[in-house]
Amino acid sequence: MKVAVLTDSTSYIPQDLIEKYHIPIAHLYVTLNDNESYKEFVEISKEQCYDKLKDIKTAPRTSQPAIGTLVDMYEKLKDEGYTDVISIHLSSGISGTVQTAMQVNDMIEGINIHVFDTKIAAFAEGVFVLKAIELIEQGLELDAILKELESMREETGAYIVVDDLKYLQKSGRISNAQAWIGTLLKMKPLLCFEDGKIVPNEKVRTKKRALKMMVRKAAEEIKDAEDKTLLVIGGDKVDESNEVYESMKKEFPDYDVLFSEFGPVVASHLGPGGIGVGYIGRKIKM
Repeated sequence: MKVAVLTDSTSYIPQDLIEKYHIPIAHLYVTLNDNESYKEFVEISKEQCYDKLKDIKTAPRTSQPAIGTLVDMYEKLKDEGYTDVISIHLSSGISGTVQTAMQVNDMIEGINIHVFDTKIAAFAEGVFVLKAIELIEQGLELDAILKELESMREETGAYIVVDDLKYLQKSGRISNAQAWIGTLLKMKPLLCFEDGKIVPNEKVRTKKRALKMMVRKAAEEIKDAEDKTLLVIGGDKVDESNEVYESMKKEFPDYDVLFSEFGPVVASHLGPGGIGVGYIGRKIKM
């Protein structure tokens, strides 16, 4: 048995790790004002995406990799001698990527595809990829790896703060009513993942308070875990995300604190000013 790990571009794994572990990446697409679709990271950078979002007139749209792309990627892995592939993707609650991978599973023979729904996104998705690779290197059987990923999913989550709910509302990730109430009250919403979907968690008067609450809640989620990892996932406000990252390292010396950034697909849903903190009740090998 030879097992590969494949993921999509919204896992936002650092490029040096993608190259080190030869991780196949299926790219998602983002469609902006000019009605042209851009392949994430290949045809548009996060900086270009944020620049276009400043003058957005129509709702950004994102789309999963084409079925043909995934077929080609799985076939290539089969040709390289892999018998199985763990295909790890962002939440089925916010994207159709998991469903597309499952469709492809019925189209290919000669390689076993194990589609894993992380029920989350961004680097909080990417840590599942790194954990799967670590367990493969340790020589664990496939069933044991999948069971560990399922167990890890129960101790993984994320909180998000955005400057403006209109981007999530336009993309259909929250309802019109939720966005309207948040805007009317001039609140800074604290969001979280619940059953794989982004939902409001708290309403806070200022972003400073929302950031503090986000960090506190994330740390609290895994305070009893033997291994504790926090993720800072930054947006376009680099100084703000760096400040959160540095303060978390000082405040939680018993936690591993890692840093990542949103890419174009997730950024288009959150808009400028978005920032997230993920939590995992595991140690992540970088």
